Amino acid sequence: MAFDPNVYVDDEGYHLFYTSIFCRQAYEYSFSWDPGDPDACNIVASVGSIAYAFSSDRGLTWVYRKSPVVLPARAGFDSSKIETAHVFRLGDTLYLAYSADGDRNGEDFSSRYQIGVARLVLGPESVREVLMDESRHFQRRATPLLSADLRPGRFDNNVQEPSIVIRPDSIELYYVGLGLAMSEAPINAPGQRLLSVGLGRAILDRDLNVVTRSPSAIAPWANIAEVKYFNGSYHLFATSHSEGEFHADTAITYSRSTDGTAWSPPQVILSNDSSTRFDNWGLMAPTVAISAREVIMFYTAYEARPHKCFPIAPSGRFGKPVAGDTKCLFATVGRAVSFRGKQGGETRSTDRTEPPD
Repeated sequence: MAFDPNVYVDDEGYHLFYTSIFCRQAYEYSFSWDPGDPDACNIVASVGSIAYAFSSDRGLTWVYRKSPVVLPARAGFDSSKIETAHVFRLGDTLYLAYSADGDRNGEDFSSRYQIGVARLVLGPESVREVLMDESRHFQRRATPLLSADLRPGRFDNNVQEPSIVIRPDSIELYYVGLGLAMSEAPINAPGQRLLSVGLGRAILDRDLNVVTRSPSAIAPWANIAEVKYFNGSYHLFATSHSEGEFHADTAITYSRSTDGTAWSPPQVILSNDSSTRFDNWGLMAPTVAISAREVIMFYTAYEARPHKCFPIAPSGRFGKPVAGDTKCLFATVGRAVSFRGKQGGETRSTDRTEPPD
């Protein structure tokens, strides 16, 4: 299971950080589970966290690390699961910002996300060298990078899906905020309602402390987004909202800004296609690699197959029941290429690639 990708590009190649489910295997966690040998892995003791893969050919093929690059804490805001990573580098240190689910004051705070951060000192080694060593992990900061604002009426009672932009004079954290009817209650509390979803921005100092944050959403249409800065503009790749069941018919949108707060109207640049098997349900969570010639986008692709999820097939692939348990939803990472025109941010001729099973 692979979803919520984030691609970090350097001279070595493409580094993919994505959310996956890891099961307990002896004394370690692994994303691999063999239904023919169930005793080798305690799937009941699973954990959601961040996986890593490396590509030397622009994301066409990948080499995978088997274990998580970071694990949830034993207690606190990130003790239940870690997901939707965004990776950035400052000097010889690689940072991983993430959505964190855990507890609050020792009490379960179900599905109430805050944004955490972890660091990994690279030294003279490359990103690939360090992260392909299964014994190396990011070290989490004990406190959130960005806390949820629990005041009634705020748009960010929940904060999730971080995206970092490094500028010469600032570090900008973009994030998705949820406004809730009961700002201090768990998501599953009786009477809880989602009032709003939208993009916010926080300014960080060099020690990754929050200096300022948005009083209201700056892009109320945006969900699960990534912001890039290039050619003198900010570029927002986001997931559209959906009224359907579990991200049904979500699409990828694009907007531009000169100041990072006022955005052009969103345009759909990629949507689900019933003729494309691997993303016929919906697609979301875009992340892009940008060169002078092309923009390569990776995204979560949801495929709905017309059968139940259980019992699990011999392939061992897990899915989510949808449509009254008549279909099974599978997540993978898709790849699409758009060749850039003469104007730096303009794109054309999108080519979508189906990932291998």
